[in-house]
Amino acid sequence: MSIGNRIFLKKPEAPEALLKAFSTIPCANISDTMGRLVGMHPRIKLQSAPKNPINVGRALTIKTRSGDNLMLHKALNMAKPGDVLIVSNDGGESYRSLIGEIMFTYLASTGAAGIIIDGPIRDIDAVRKMEMPIYATGTNPAGPYKEGPGEINVPISCGGISVNPGDIIVMDEDGVIVIPLQEAETVLKNARAFQEKDEAKLLAAQEGRAKREWVDALIEKKEVEIIDKAYNE
Repeated sequence: MSIGNRIFLKKPEAPEALLKAFSTIPCANISDTMGRLVGMHPRIKLQSAPKNPINVGRALTIKTRSGDNLMLHKALNMAKPGDVLIVSNDGGESYRSLIGEIMFTYLASTGAAGIIIDGPIRDIDAVRKMEMPIYATGTNPAGPYKEGPGEINVPISCGGISVNPGDIIVMDEDGVIVIPLQEAETVLKNARAFQEKDEAKLLAAQEGRAKREWVDALIEKKEVEIIDKAYNE
């Protein structure tokens, strides 16, 4: 087996009902129930204009050599409805874009749920009008090479987060969350409960009923010195 230059044609497939269940929970709520350790680096930002505020799909992972999109082209041929292409780009090199309008347009035609790239894209004027979720670090007019090597459907790192093929990807305007597939049911249960509490807190804040006593209690616990005078007195 040619490690570093191989393609796995299959990946785990989360059931559609599970994806739909996550589509009503903001990334922030999910993150708060997972130790706040599952969000991709904020350098990866939403570049397009999705119809839905929250979008969910299954990770189709792509490990590319810096500035090379051969394996990304192959992944476009493999993409199925509900897939989210996750591109490592060898640590986020930013001197060459990996994809532009034509490739994005083709990917959207497959029914893919989105694409996330740890690197730049181009044709941003067209991308801003696209409904498919597109996340990238920015733009660069310089195009890529098509030489390889690379891998598809293997574990990768994107935006500082480990991603395995078939993991559940949740995307909104805040960013991108990665949920390990084997833990998805537990995460869903916890995130739903957290969301209910969060919505109750928001309502209390709107109605002036927010309870803030915990702040002073924590300040006291941390033994913060309280000085009842101005700094220069």
